[in-house]
Amino acid sequence: GELIPTVAQYLREATKYPQLKMIPEIKTHKSNERNAQVVENVIRLVRELGIQEQVEYIAFSQFICEYLHQLEPQAKLAYSNGDPTPKEIKDMGLSGIDYRYSVYDKYPTWAQEAKALGLEVNVWTVNNEQELIKFSTNPYIDLITTDEPLTLKQILKKGKKKRKHKNN
Repeated sequence: GELIPTVAQYLREATKYPQLKMIPEIKTHKSNERNAQVVENVIRLVRELGIQEQVEYIAFSQFICEYLHQLEPQAKLAYSNGDPTPKEIKDMGLSGIDYRYSVYDKYPTWAQEAKALGLEVNVWTVNNEQELIKFSTNPYIDLITTDEPLTLKQILKKGKKKRKHKNN
């Protein structure tokens, strides 16, 4: 019974909260022609709403990432598929990686390599408490996507208390 907002409704909501970051994922379609059309429509809408500074993009398609970067080179854009190395992402001109947590387990140096290259490092979808602890204490991880935000909030709160205690 829940209504799913359109992309336009989702992005219009950002205009009400200027401090809010919107991170739309541009889904992969059957053809690059359709992928290009979707990218163009999203960018047009973001520009019309004047929320370029509030929007960061993620996508699983290398074509979408490259095309979006070509049209909007200043936009923050993270690749999510997990196959290119951080160096390859940097060479593509993207601003970050947004990989599933298992990718960082398979390639444990990638988060550190990405940070050294100036990339933002995101991890998804981390729901297990032990994994949330592991990634929230990793100094190379910038953002965590989770379906358990309250659990993550509690973990982060406990971590702050420990850090304050150690610093005093």
